[in-house]
Amino acid sequence: MKKKLNSSTIRRFITIGLVIALTALFSLLSSNFLSMYNLSELFRNAAYLGLIACGLSVVMVGGGIDLSVGGIVCATGIICVHLSDIGLSGYMVLILGIITGGAFGLLNGFIVTKLKLTEFVTTLASGFLFFGLGLVFAYRDDHGTLMAHSIKSNTYLSLGQPLLPGGFYLISLVWVVLAIILWVVMHKTELGLYTFAIGSDEKSARMSGVNVAKIKVIGFIMSGAFSGLAAVFVTAYERTASTSLGNMREFLAIAACVVGGVVLGGGKGDAVSAFLGALFLAMLDNGLRKFGMDSYVVYMIQGSLILVAIAFDSQFAKISYRRRVKEQRLSAQTLTS
Repeated sequence: MKKKLNSSTIRRFITIGLVIALTALFSLLSSNFLSMYNLSELFRNAAYLGLIACGLSVVMVGGGIDLSVGGIVCATGIICVHLSDIGLSGYMVLILGIITGGAFGLLNGFIVTKLKLTEFVTTLASGFLFFGLGLVFAYRDDHGTLMAHSIKSNTYLSLGQPLLPGGFYLISLVWVVLAIILWVVMHKTELGLYTFAIGSDEKSARMSGVNVAKIKVIGFIMSGAFSGLAAVFVTAYERTASTSLGNMREFLAIAACVVGGVVLGGGKGDAVSAFLGALFLAMLDNGLRKFGMDSYVVYMIQGSLILVAIAFDSQFAKISYRRRVKEQRLSAQTLTS
């Protein structure tokens, strides 16, 4: 019996087609689009968004949402720069950044599961909380005015440099490897199986003996940890800590997941969907800005893509429902005849 394609799989193929089409279009319009320098910068930007989106995809597949990832990036990034100032090596800061982001995610999971608040309200509020925490730790001059602070640790700065002169960045390699690992986790382990089950039907999953609260908490921890990892890499690249870290990243990460094939409401999608969505959005942003497009045009296009993806899911769900009803009727007629 042939396996039917779901909306997530179809949208993933569409995104792959769009990535190929954009590559062909931009390479024809710009001679340096496929240059090593531009590709390395494109993949670095995609990896920054993609790491956040990969972690977020776990929460979304489980039927939730995490609007706090931007705040986690902001707070974790600034805290990590402070840690490097006290003499910790860049690699130790990297580990502590992941732990810090995971701790913020744990807080989200605790509030959602123990206080029984919705993911939307919880993470919206905690996102503001984390941004505020970032402001508390932000660097200021003698007059209390926010100021830029340069990172002095060479091992920390090395995390933001290309692997080879003119080559790809470490964050790009980490992004690809973690996306593959996360795909395996989601499709080959009980954690992934239970996450899909909760996203498809939380009540049925609970009745089947799944520890829903535990799985949700793990999802939020992973989302926070991936955001913390992204924060370390972006501060290392920018060589400074800034309160603008994480600005709008929660919405771009959601956009990457949705465009790549993660279905709002849960049950469909994975890290590969988030990977493809982030790559597509980064490529779109890179190509449009090369031709002098303003930021508002890019944001409008991204917003339109989200609407199209959601509309696609809605229509596909209706078509699937009608097909199931039709098959059930035909089956009933066959049994009665």
